Amino acid sequence: MTELRAAEERVAEALRVFLARDPVTGRPVHGRIGRAAQLTGWGEQRVKETVTPALAERRRAKRKTGES
Repeated sequence: MTELRAAEERVAEALRVFLARDPVTGRPVHGRIGRAAQLTGWGEQRVKETVTPALAERRRAKRKTGES
């Protein structure tokens, strides 16, 4: 029984992480559930970065560390 509870806790924690909102944009990190991921064009991303400067800073920091 304890193994089942431990497994339930792991699943619950994974769901909490998956459904957590982005602290910069306030939107779900993975988009809406059931919707295909939409890749934005360069121009759209520039608009997002202009509207949300913290998003631009985060992207620059990721580029410096070599992450995608």
